[in-house]
Amino acid sequence: MKVHVSAGTAEEISALLDREVRADYAYMYPPRQAYGRIEPHALTEAVTRSLEAARGPLNLYLHFPFCEQICGFCNLFSVASSDDDLIDAYIAALLKELAGYADMLRGLPLDTVYLGGGTPSVMSPAQLATVLDGVSEQLGTDLQQVPEVAMEVSPSTVEPAKFREFRRLGINRVNLGFQSLEDAELSGIGRAYASDIPYKALDIVAETGFRNVCVDLIYGLPGQDHAAWRRSVDKVIELGPDTVCAYALTLRPRTGFAGQGYLSVSGPDQYAKYDYADERLRQEGYRRQTHVRWARGEDGGYRQKANHWALQPIVGIGAGARGYLWECDYRNGYSVRHRMRGLRQYLDAVSEHGHGRTDGYLMTPDERRRKALVLALIDLDLDWYAGILGGAPEEHFGPYLDVLEDLALLERSPGTLRLTDRGVRHRDVLVQGFFSPEVRRRLASFDYDE
Repeated sequence: MKVHVSAGTAEEISALLDREVRADYAYMYPPRQAYGRIEPHALTEAVTRSLEAARGPLNLYLHFPFCEQICGFCNLFSVASSDDDLIDAYIAALLKELAGYADMLRGLPLDTVYLGGGTPSVMSPAQLATVLDGVSEQLGTDLQQVPEVAMEVSPSTVEPAKFREFRRLGINRVNLGFQSLEDAELSGIGRAYASDIPYKALDIVAETGFRNVCVDLIYGLPGQDHAAWRRSVDKVIELGPDTVCAYALTLRPRTGFAGQGYLSVSGPDQYAKYDYADERLRQEGYRRQTHVRWARGEDGGYRQKANHWALQPIVGIGAGARGYLWECDYRNGYSVRHRMRGLRQYLDAVSEHGHGRTDGYLMTPDERRRKALVLALIDLDLDWYAGILGGAPEEHFGPYLDVLEDLALLERSPGTLRLTDRGVRHRDVLVQGFFSPEVRRRLASFDYDE
C-alpha cells in the first residue's frame, strides 16, 4: 500500500483521516525501502564508530530464515527448508559473522537477544545450544542473566520436550505466530494445520515456564470478515497470553498474496478491526503500548522493540537481518524473488568478507531527530529527547506538531508529547509527516525488484 503523507495543513490531514486512509506500519525509520548502496568502507566505518562509541545497553537480533512453508503474506526473508545440513552451515556462518563484531561488543551490557525469522523454532535443541553457546562465548555474557532472550515460534513446531530444552538453554520469551484462529484463514495463509494446534502450542509453552508469551494476529487476511476477526481476538483474550500483537496486513509485490491478485485492503474495514482489538484488549486489562501491541502483568511487552524505538543500538546478524545504529542503519542481503539463491549469497559473503552487509542508510543529526519522532511520538519524553539529541522537537517540527495538536491528535503535558487515542489509531499515517525529503524521494522510486 504505497501511501506517502506530507506534513500538511490541518485541512489536508483531516481529509486523509476522514477518508480513513491507511499507511504501512512504520516500525523503523528510515523505512527499509529507503536504503541504498553505500561504499563498503564507508558503511564499515559508520558501523565501527557507532559501536565503539556505544556505552548503554546492547541488543542483538539473529535472523533464521528457515520455514516449513512460505506464508502468503510473507515479505521477509525466508526459505522453505528445514534441512539440518543447511541449518548447520547457516549457524556456522552466523557465528562467524558475529565474531566480526565481537571485539566491539564484548563488555557492553546485553539487554536483549531476539531470534527472528523465518521460524527459528525449527531448530533442534542441539542447534540452538550451538547458537546460544556461541553468543555467550564471543560476547562474554551469561545469557541466563539477559532480561529478554526471545524466539519467534510457529505453533506447529511446539513439542513439550523440545521447548523444555529451549527454556533450559535460556530462552525466556516466545512469540507465537498464530495470525488467526480460524481454519479457513489458516488454510488461506498456507498453514498446513488446523486451529487446534495454536491452542495446544500455547498450553505447552505456558506450562514450560516461559516468562513472557506473546501471540501475534493479523487483520486484513483474504476472506476475513468482521465476525471472524472478533472470534480470533476473543479467543486469544480468553487464552490470556502476557502480550498480544495485532498487525494490519502489509501487502507487498513478490508475495503469495500478490500472486493470487490480493493487492488491496479496505481502510475503513481495517480501522474497524483495530478498534475492536484495542477496545476489547483494554477492557480485559491489557495496557496499550503501541498501536500494534498490548501487554499485561510485569513481564508483558516486547523489550527489544521498545529498546529499538528508544534509539538503543540493535546489531543484526544473519541473512536479511537489519542493524539500527547511531550513525547508520544497515541490511544484510537477501531476496524474496530468489530465496535460496539469496541464502547462498549470504553464506558466500560471510565466507569472503566476514559479514553480509549490502546496503543501508547513513544517519545525520536531522534524520536522528526525525527517527525519534517517528518511533517515539506515541509517548515522547522530552527530557530523553533533549538528553540524546539536544533541544526540543518544536525547534525543528513545530508547525506540524501544532497541526496535530489543533486536530486533537497530539497532546502536550509538562515533559511529554503524546498521541491521543485518535492519534494512535492513525499513527502510521501521521508519522509520515516527519519523513525527510530524501527518504520520500527514495520511497517514491523503490520498485521491489530485488
